[in-house]
Amino acid sequence: MNITPIVLSGLLLGYLAGAPVAAPKDFGEGLTNASPARPLTNAHQEHNQWNGVGRIRNEAQTLCTATLLDTRDAAGQSGPAYVLTSSHCLHRLNGPVQKDLPIKGSISFNYFADTLASLKTYPVKTLKWGSSQGMDLAIVELQASLATLLKDGINPLKLADEIPADGNDILALAAPEWDTLHLSACTQQSSRELVEQPFVWRVTMKNQCQGITLGSFGGPLLDRANNTVFGILSTSTTGQSEEHKCQRDAPCEVNSGQPSWHADTNYGSPVTFLNRCFSAGVLQSDSEHCDLFPTTTITFKNPEPIQQYFIKKAGSKGTDIVPRWNLKFTTNTPFYRYKPTRHALDCENPVHYSSPIAADKAYIDDAIGPQTGMHMLCIVGVTSAEQPVTNGMMRNALTLAVELAEPGPARTPNLSINLDKHGLLAYTVSWHLAPPFMQRYTYKYGPAATTDCLRPVGYLPIPPEPLTDEDEDEPIDLVHPLNDVPETLPDKFVKLLTVRATPIKICTYAFDQADQPSTLRVDLLKPR
Repeated sequence: MNITPIVLSGLLLGYLAGAPVAAPKDFGEGLTNASPARPLTNAHQEHNQWNGVGRIRNEAQTLCTATLLDTRDAAGQSGPAYVLTSSHCLHRLNGPVQKDLPIKGSISFNYFADTLASLKTYPVKTLKWGSSQGMDLAIVELQASLATLLKDGINPLKLADEIPADGNDILALAAPEWDTLHLSACTQQSSRELVEQPFVWRVTMKNQCQGITLGSFGGPLLDRANNTVFGILSTSTTGQSEEHKCQRDAPCEVNSGQPSWHADTNYGSPVTFLNRCFSAGVLQSDSEHCDLFPTTTITFKNPEPIQQYFIKKAGSKGTDIVPRWNLKFTTNTPFYRYKPTRHALDCENPVHYSSPIAADKAYIDDAIGPQTGMHMLCIVGVTSAEQPVTNGMMRNALTLAVELAEPGPARTPNLSINLDKHGLLAYTVSWHLAPPFMQRYTYKYGPAATTDCLRPVGYLPIPPEPLTDEDEDEPIDLVHPLNDVPETLPDKFVKLLTVRATPIKICTYAFDQADQPSTLRVDLLKPR
């Protein structure tokens, strides 16, 4: 742990004055910054200060980390029990701000490696506030009160007064998927606007704490010096490649419209502004006390906003895509205002927004560009043409991002190939779609010795065309992602291939939104 000059000088002055000076408490317990995450135990109450950080599950059994908040006022008055977590970990909705919605699920506290037999589990009750537009945050109320949890020995964590300065030591608490609570240490860093399509987060922070994987998101970021919560973990580039930057689970930073990639980096959302949102232990749902309000819900009509266009050069191949927003939507307010910008944070500035527009036939079809890079669209709902601007209104503005790119080869096909674990000579092959970069595939396969990938004959499409009677053996299965609505397209296509005496060769091309082909990918499946 780093000791700042101010702390060092204070210790020295105390020594020279002859007064005993207690060393500042290290809540990181000596853990070195950027070292592997340490699993925590609590069989002897050695980590009771963190027994209020646990595993939250919703009805779909999505696994996230969540923190019980200490919302007691100065007189010790408490109210409902609230936990903080990541909104886009619980669900992947972009557009609505959810408020006071019933929610099914539970949260388990005392979630340590050696206390699984003594978990304390409570049902959740209400999603008091949840949004992935502008910030990534969900506040969930439990059925039990905070007083009940305190009586049960569950210790809530206080919100920090401010975000630590860059370079200060911080801690991350997280329960990776199918694992228990871990502690990791690193330093606080500021970050740029963040895009993880379809989400745009305007105010973010980053770090290189280790062990942050699926299931960790929603976990608290703590000031190492005082164990207070200043942010929550939202997403990470760990395990992802730059080729997929700005797409799902592969966030990119955006500076002046240009996306940049930072490997093995975690991103979080600040929560210190919530300090003024609670009074006498109760979340205040008005814009005078809390910048979470008023809320606006925006619902897109099909198709959803496109995420990338291509600037077509004269004489080039590929589909000519006209870069316009072409966005139809509905709002829960009778009017809306909008503006295009290159900087997502401009969405929180009321300057240059349009005049209020009636929302009964909401449609934005402005041209995009022509500069390459990220372009943003800001939308905010208003209740009347005269509604005054508030901090909450601007904080809850929706930001959409579209990237204008030079034409070029589509990204390399994204396949995952897994050998059957039950002794069969079979491989599960999955082609992963990631529109607009990998909009479709063509593939073929056959004996390695005789299959010529460079011959155009024999290639099959993904998504597949409707099956005929001849195609019913070994069909490709459409696999839907867990939290997507049924109307969305599958995010991968799966085929089971059996390899017996001779190897099988798989040939694949990816095609982007402009129908530009990738380089050829060739995979060889060998008999086991």
